[in-house]
This record gives sequence, structure tokens and C-alpha cells, in this order.
Amino acid sequence: MLADRVKTARDRRWITPEPLNVAPALVGQPLASPLRRAVAISVDLGVIGLLSDVSGFWLLGGLALVVLQLRSRRGGGSRGPRWVLGWIGAALVLLLAFQQAQEQWQAWRRSHQAGSVTAQSAESGDVGDGADAAAAASAASAPPLTDAQRIARLEAELAQARHPKSLHWKDKLGQLLDDLGAGLGWGIVYFSLLPAWWGGQTVGKKLFGLRVVELTGKPMTVMRCLKRYGGYAAGVATGGLGFFQVLWDPNRQGIQDKTAHTAVIDLRAPGRAEAAPPADAQSS
Repeated sequence: MLADRVKTARDRRWITPEPLNVAPALVGQPLASPLRRAVAISVDLGVIGLLSDVSGFWLLGGLALVVLQLRSRRGGGSRGPRWVLGWIGAALVLLLAFQQAQEQWQAWRRSHQAGSVTAQSAESGDVGDGADAAAAASAASAPPLTDAQRIARLEAELAQARHPKSLHWKDKLGQLLDDLGAGLGWGIVYFSLLPAWWGGQTVGKKLFGLRVVELTGKPMTVMRCLKRYGGYAAGVATGGLGFFQVLWDPNRQGIQDKTAHTAVIDLRAPGRAEAAPPADAQSS
């Protein structure tokens, strides 16, 4: 281990040839279709969107793990400690996302119920010709409210108070930037740790039987996954053209795959007869 690090430090002093060859075991492996890749990444983006509202403690912890793992040269294998960490990390991510989705659903229900109660109150209170004197007389002669009606009115007022008020455009811009920063942070954590610990897979790719592989057969390390995540930023900078590159590239590589020297294979599709499946695919 120490000898490998010393050798790597020495190699950094001179220009060295970059290994651009493809591992023989990957030749003939079935490539993932663009449609399945798009659906898988949509699942991942949905999870990250839910995580963007999660407490900053979890985000700081995830970013700290990314920094600590950057110097590691070991990737996620089929079995082992990192494979277990991948499952634990995926379970934690899904738990946080589920809790956030549940909170958003409850908030929407409260807001919807508050709107319904307010509309009913407005309809029931709209009597007479609308004059203030008539309304006051009607209110004075109206029977007292029951306990159930008082509770319903108080719940409606409480839900209306909890409903977010319209913000100034500066506040809206600041909130948008905060959400964007949280989304980018969670994207770094998600797309750097999970593929490195989970054998080149994320939640979306796991669901659809896809895997990211390094073309020379090297493991998917955190650094390589971080490079691939940087390719997503390059794809956005090109107006999405870098993502559509998978439609005409011979190996269906998007700009993120070109950046990290990776490809996305389909574990459920048959390969060529002469191709030997990767070690991770054999045990999946």
C-alpha cells in the first residue's frame, strides 16, 4: 500500500501515458439503452430533490465522507465492507427521502383542508345584501357555535397561519439559491459515495439493472465518481447536448462518461458470446 502511494507520487512528477484501453472482460457487454438510463437518472434526481430539504447536519456529514474518501483507491466490489456501506447508505438516503416526502404530503393536505374550510366559511357567511349592519345583526342573532364548530374554525385558522406567506422577490431568490446549493451538495454526496460503495450503481440504476463501469476495468472510486458528476455540470453547460450524445456515440457515452472514462452497461440484457461478464455482474 505504501509502495503504491510512493510510486504514484513519483509518477506525478512526469508526463505518463494514460491507460485508454478497454478491459477485455468489458468487450461485448450490453450497453444500457438511453431510455432506461433517462428513467434511472430521473429516479435519482427525484431522490435528490427530496433530500434538498433535509437538515443540513446530514448534508455536512455526507460531504465530510466524500472528502475523507477522495484519497481511497478502492471501489465498491460485489461483496465486502464497501458493498455493505453501499446498502446502508442507500437505505439511509431512501429513509430520509421518504420522511421528506411524507412531510410534504402532510403539508399539502393541511393546506388543502385549510382552503376548503375557508371557502365553506366564506360561503356560509355570505348572507343578506352584504351590508355591515345586516352582517352584524345576523351575527348577533346567530346561534352560538358548538364545540365541534369552534374546533374546526381554530384548526382552519391554525392551518392558515402555517401556510407560507408570499415572500419578497429577494427572499424568493435567496430561498431558490439555498435550495439549489443544497441540491448540488446532495448531488455530490449521492453520485460520489453510492456508486463507489455500491459497485457502480445508484438507487435508480439498481432498480433498472444498470451499472457504471470504468472502461479499463478499474474500480469505481469516489474520485472517479466525482469526475463523472462533474460531467453532469458540463452537460448542463452545453445546453443538454452532452447528454444527448448517448444517442449517437458508439459506446453510448454521454459527456459525463467521457469525462470519467466510463460506460453504462445493462446487467439484464445478454452480451456477446465471446464476452466474459465483469466480476461484479457475475455475483449480482
